[in-house]
Amino acid sequence: VGFPTGVRNIMLYEDGFPITTADGNGRTDMLDPHAYADIDVYRGPSSALFGNYAYGGAMNFRSFSGAEIDGVHTGSEFGSFGYINNYVRAGKKAVDSTLGVFDLSFFSSYTLGDGFAARGAYKAKQAKLLGTWEVTPTDRFIFKYVANDNSAEFINRLNQNQFYLNPYAQYYGCPIATGINAPFCNNLFVPANGIFTAGPPFAPTAPLLRQSVWQLGTHLHTLRQIGGLQYEHDFDNATTWRSQFTYDYFDYINGAWPPPKIGPTSVGGLGGPVGIRGPTVGVTAQTDITSHIPLFGFPATHFLQFFYSNAKTTNPLYNQLPNTWYSGGTGAPVAKIDSYTSNIGLRAREEIALAPGLTGVLGFSANWNRVWGVNTVYNYAVGLQPIFPTQVAVDNDYWNTAPEASLTYRYSPEWQVRARYATGYSTPTFVFLTSTRNGVGANPLKAQTNMGVDLGVDWTPSPELNFSLTGFNEWHRNELLTLGNALVNYSQNIPSSIHRGIELNADWRPYEGWRLITAYTFNDQFFTNYTDDLGTIGNVPIVYSRSGNKIPNVPPHTLTTRVGYDQPHGDLAGLGTYLEYVYKSAYTIDNANFTKIPSYGVFNVNFHYNHDVANFYFKNIELYFDISNIFNRTYVAGAMVLANSLIGSTPIQTPTALLWTAQGAGIIAGQPRAFTGGVKFKF
Repeated sequence: VGFPTGVRNIMLYEDGFPITTADGNGRTDMLDPHAYADIDVYRGPSSALFGNYAYGGAMNFRSFSGAEIDGVHTGSEFGSFGYINNYVRAGKKAVDSTLGVFDLSFFSSYTLGDGFAARGAYKAKQAKLLGTWEVTPTDRFIFKYVANDNSAEFINRLNQNQFYLNPYAQYYGCPIATGINAPFCNNLFVPANGIFTAGPPFAPTAPLLRQSVWQLGTHLHTLRQIGGLQYEHDFDNATTWRSQFTYDYFDYINGAWPPPKIGPTSVGGLGGPVGIRGPTVGVTAQTDITSHIPLFGFPATHFLQFFYSNAKTTNPLYNQLPNTWYSGGTGAPVAKIDSYTSNIGLRAREEIALAPGLTGVLGFSANWNRVWGVNTVYNYAVGLQPIFPTQVAVDNDYWNTAPEASLTYRYSPEWQVRARYATGYSTPTFVFLTSTRNGVGANPLKAQTNMGVDLGVDWTPSPELNFSLTGFNEWHRNELLTLGNALVNYSQNIPSSIHRGIELNADWRPYEGWRLITAYTFNDQFFTNYTDDLGTIGNVPIVYSRSGNKIPNVPPHTLTTRVGYDQPHGDLAGLGTYLEYVYKSAYTIDNANFTKIPSYGVFNVNFHYNHDVANFYFKNIELYFDISNIFNRTYVAGAMVLANSLIGSTPIQTPTALLWTAQGAGIIAGQPRAFTGGVKFKF
């Protein structure tokens, strides 16, 4: 998870165009699953193929082509908590003897809902366009455009006590912040006049007020637009040259951000976020060549790519004005983030068929990354006396390389064996480099790197059964861990750690119409060398060794299994149902492993009917109805990593009972029982 929102360490693409910006931030709020036909998933370290930020893998979301749609698809979904989603897909492939071959697809959706938690209302509008123009049999243009307009109410995450007492932040008078309802609601402290940030004795005329996000009108409104163009040329049947350019614009029209600084005469550290505005503007350019010329008589594929990406971010931050309802008000400016991030380098890959059934892959990437900019915090004092702002400047560069090698051996039609060695890297962002546990300050972080090996076997004894088992072990160096201490979020390097485990997947169709799918992961992550710095007493640093402790926020066991039946023949062909069970085991959210997020298991059920219609004005109709979390289990859907602390001026760590009240836990409850139904038409 990114800082403070988004996805990091996994590169995201849509139809081959990057939707992760040059600073490594990707967002899933722009992904409507109705838009995609397939998802390509690359698991584990993948920087040899995808470069910086593919530390844990990559995903490519593939849209429906015009040929696949061949007309118009429409759908409407309705469900609990005011959920509505209306969408349309339209597409066609056309051939013109003069102009060439055209394939055009369009997607648009409008989604809104009230949310299952207090102040959970949201609204999202998006449109996507994918076009391919085959000018000649050897020349192709591919165009991609994405537009997203998202808005949502905002509520602060809970600590553990608040989660257990009031998981959805409802009732108890939470819209009006008071000391009495604080154990049940996530109240904030903000400056009474929207400028000063300190109470007595520092600023007796500018006290802090306890506020709620209802009173502050805290909300999120973002705009995202991505445009990309790709040109492909076939020199011959074996060699293709491709060049791609992508423009990416992301704008915080309104948002929320962790407070930038702690101190009696400076902003921040008040228990709640500040407002954020401003855009991130990015470009990505790459050119590559792919050849299928044999190597030493062996069939082979050769790939070489040069790339460049850059992102500029300008984000002014503002105090939230208290006692302003609904849309909120803007207080005094408190900080400004001005930064640049760029990447440049190359990737190379060789895939060789060494023998019948045996394929080898060698890959390599080299990346030079530069992060530079200024983080400015505006300081205010009693009586508005002038105080110079606090400024932290950064200009860091990183050089990383990533080799990869794999062998895949198809011993027989039933058995396949896989072995892979891979590496990854991910550089810290500007915000990481200018955020410390005391607020804005220099944080000299290193790039995180890893190397991993995995061994796997695939068994397909029949078309009705396939089974896959993979074991993995990854060694991580300088892994970045983001912590929350109720005042700010900040990151630390973990000198060394290990991630290891197994993955098991099975797909069995024992009888016609019946299907059983199971996916299980054992993920054991722990520190092998990490000393946690908890501050100083006098001039003496207080540190604790975390070596051997579990890495927080990682469930060691996850299981998803589904059993279903679809009627294959007769008048009821296309009628089906499935029952699904999702389980996550308990896990810790602090480095000392004092806390424990409880395990949970959730049952879901689905009923559906898919029927082709002949000689009618629509070609196909699909009806479906879902019940999620059938038994209405209350569970934690996500949490922040909680920084450990000391009791007062003693070297004693804060015990478990007190950690449960720490706001930095950042807990979000999972969705209670919900009903969703929908209908789809193909024209």
